[in-house]
Amino acid sequence: MMTPFIVSFDTISSADLTKVGGKGSNLGKLAQAGFNVPPGFCISTNAFACFMAQAPDDIYTYLDEVSARDLDQLRCVGKRVRMLLENVPFPTEVADAVVQAWLDFGADHAYAVRSSATAEDLPHASFAGQQDTYLNVCGKEALLMSVKACFISLFTDRAILYRLQNGFDHRQVALSVIVQRMVQSNVAGILFTADPVTGNRNIASIDASFGLGEALVSGLVSADLYQVNKRTNDILKRQINPKQIAIRSLAGGGARKVELTKEESAQAALTDAQVLELARLGSQIEAHYKAPQDIEWALAGNSFYITQARPITSLYPLPEPQPADDALHVYVSASHFQVMTNAMPPLALSVLRTILPVGHTNGQIESNYILPAGGRAYADCSSILRHPVGRRLFLRGFKNADQLAVGALAEIAKRPNFASHGERINPLRLLPIAYPYILKIVRLLFWGQPEGATSRTLSFMDEYIATVKSKLDGANNVRARLAIVVSEMQNLIKPVLTWAPCLVAGVVASILLRALLDKREHADHLIALGRGLTGNVATEMNLAVGDLADAARASEALISHLRQADISAETQLSNAAHLPGGETFLQAWNTFISTYGMRGPSEIDLSRPRWSEDPSSLLHMVVGALGHSAPGTHRAHHQNLVDEGERAAKSLIAAARRGWGGWLRGPLTHRLICVSRNFMPLREHHKFLAIRLLALTKPVLREAGEQLQAEGRLDAPDDIWFLTLTEVFDALDRPATPLQKLVRERRSAFEHYQHLTPPRVMTSEGEIPVVKYEGAHAPVGALVGSPVSAGVVEGIAKVVLDPNTEMLDPGEILIAPFTDPGWTPLFVNAAGLVTEVGGLMTHGSVVAREYGIPAVVGVLDATKKIKTGQRIRVHGDAGYIELLEHKHTTPEVGSI
Repeated sequence: MMTPFIVSFDTISSADLTKVGGKGSNLGKLAQAGFNVPPGFCISTNAFACFMAQAPDDIYTYLDEVSARDLDQLRCVGKRVRMLLENVPFPTEVADAVVQAWLDFGADHAYAVRSSATAEDLPHASFAGQQDTYLNVCGKEALLMSVKACFISLFTDRAILYRLQNGFDHRQVALSVIVQRMVQSNVAGILFTADPVTGNRNIASIDASFGLGEALVSGLVSADLYQVNKRTNDILKRQINPKQIAIRSLAGGGARKVELTKEESAQAALTDAQVLELARLGSQIEAHYKAPQDIEWALAGNSFYITQARPITSLYPLPEPQPADDALHVYVSASHFQVMTNAMPPLALSVLRTILPVGHTNGQIESNYILPAGGRAYADCSSILRHPVGRRLFLRGFKNADQLAVGALAEIAKRPNFASHGERINPLRLLPIAYPYILKIVRLLFWGQPEGATSRTLSFMDEYIATVKSKLDGANNVRARLAIVVSEMQNLIKPVLTWAPCLVAGVVASILLRALLDKREHADHLIALGRGLTGNVATEMNLAVGDLADAARASEALISHLRQADISAETQLSNAAHLPGGETFLQAWNTFISTYGMRGPSEIDLSRPRWSEDPSSLLHMVVGALGHSAPGTHRAHHQNLVDEGERAAKSLIAAARRGWGGWLRGPLTHRLICVSRNFMPLREHHKFLAIRLLALTKPVLREAGEQLQAEGRLDAPDDIWFLTLTEVFDALDRPATPLQKLVRERRSAFEHYQHLTPPRVMTSEGEIPVVKYEGAHAPVGALVGSPVSAGVVEGIAKVVLDPNTEMLDPGEILIAPFTDPGWTPLFVNAAGLVTEVGGLMTHGSVVAREYGIPAVVGVLDATKKIKTGQRIRVHGDAGYIELLEHKHTTPEVGSI
């Protein structure tokens, strides 16, 4: 049966989504695939359009004025729109078509009438429960009334709010209505083919209750819960709950609530055999759609019926590709480790995977040990966690990167099915490779000249970058240039290893100092020793930003010009030359860009603009510094930290010389302090070299994008960000391959990923274990994280989500999702630091220690739980934050 207004299940195709909506499309696919779907038909969106054509023109105008934050306004407008639509007559031609279809399917049957919106049951938005459903509809008049009510239900308050919150245009969403033969079920419920709580793809979760499924879907009953391991076909959980009511059909149409007896309510809704049969059925539907499904089912007699199936939209995507073995793998977020948790496009992730020096099997470009998942990078640490020595070393070291993840990793590593299956790496086997570097580290600790290490390293980096540039200049086509930068990325570890032993020696020296001296007696001096380090690239860059601000202070006219917010940064800079002091400022600006122009916010994502490409964020920082500090403040502050560190060094050396063995302990302390203060500033140099190499890589990728656009295979050069490096090579080698469809799919997925919250730890089964900080005892109500910079500070919080548009006033406490070098200028005015992501050695922690401000990192949802203007107390030594005042804020939007 196929008319402009009626589409039967057996004729629905993938192209009919705009006619029958997501729910109708899914039912059609299931019916045609042979699943037991109750017969029925869809009233198409053409019928809805015919109905809406008779509605007043100003309905959508009213809806355009509604805000998701004003629920009272939303309720008033929704009620007005529904009243207007209730007065719209049902189109005669639509009614005739519906009645004819009803007669063809059997007028003596009862039907379920359900909505199916065109933005419903989609891969990234379910719209579940936003429109209305009518059960056990009998007779022509009741059917037509139910269809009209479904049309109007597109404008319920909850449906309007859902569209506003998810960015759907009201005009672009239409409604189809499903008319489906009613299943008079004795049991009904919901089946998730993956655990919706933990995300585990191997566990099916079943809710079941007596009667029609409406009692469960509407939340009127506590359903039984069954969980099945889909691999072993074992029932893992049977939770039989008291089901006090059931909804059952009435003989003449409609339904009613029935109270169950105590004995009935305590009975299991399903037998074990039925649970396993239902789980197998769910696995078949999941395999058909190639994705986990949220399935509504009904049991009538001994037969299961499928009344709805849609994707589970709440699951975080699995790392791809999936492991080739059948062992359990565990992944830790490299994005959290790199303190940049925003989604990245495929090419940016491909570049990160290429830089990792291990896991490039069979000549592949990207490493197997870093995998993309939901637009983020995840490291497969399974092999090393399976070995007891590797596990101990890895977990101890990873505490410095992300302490919140350590507990979850340790819990998974203890599981029998993890430790006993799969590849394991014994780190002791690496000793022959590491032996020369260990000898070098020992030599650096006690001999050689630590002074000048940072300047020598920068000179080496300059020579390396010049060599790569020379290679690129000698290549005669874009593919050859791409091969050069990929090779350099894969071998980046080689130049880094020339100075990495120096950094390790600095870390070891710091550890030995704490062992050599009484940590409690000299705690303050040992902390001060790590401040005021000269040569750290992040610190030097921050000082250079302060110098730019001082250069801008040459005249009031220049300051006023730079503070204009209504013109672009490029225009501001080009016009600055005509103002007093402008040429001097631009000279300083150009010097800064030549040194640091390849940097920028969230710089590990190569697709993000650098300061040399978009200087607006850098200019914003300079302008912010103009209003919050006097000339030379930044240099004076740094010099104070240098002096403090040197005084601490002298005090520690003097203390070491006192008492028995002072003749040896004193010189040894002096040496270790010298090694620590000269080598520890190298901690950012490896990343700085990587960023400089990426600055040479980006123009090559842009050139490849331009070539593919010229060949008609990309619509724009920037579309190349939605390919991987392997795909870029293939595209250059195979000129006939079109890429637009792949780019559109990847772009759509990337837009979805931007709204996901990435887990710190996940398994190959999709399980997301609970992460929690096992730290010091904190007061009730305090927020807990990892202590990384000692001290206690009380002050006003400032939540900053974007360092490009927000600045701190002196004395405010910075609350941020994370920090990287693009955030460094904010530390000048910060009295304390709280971040959601980070560890002992991540960017914000190191800068906080250098600046001497208390800091706590790894605080879950800190930017949501702490409000701007709220008074808080940061305990940087104990790792928690006290909320002293709750600033009054507008209530968050809830559901209707």
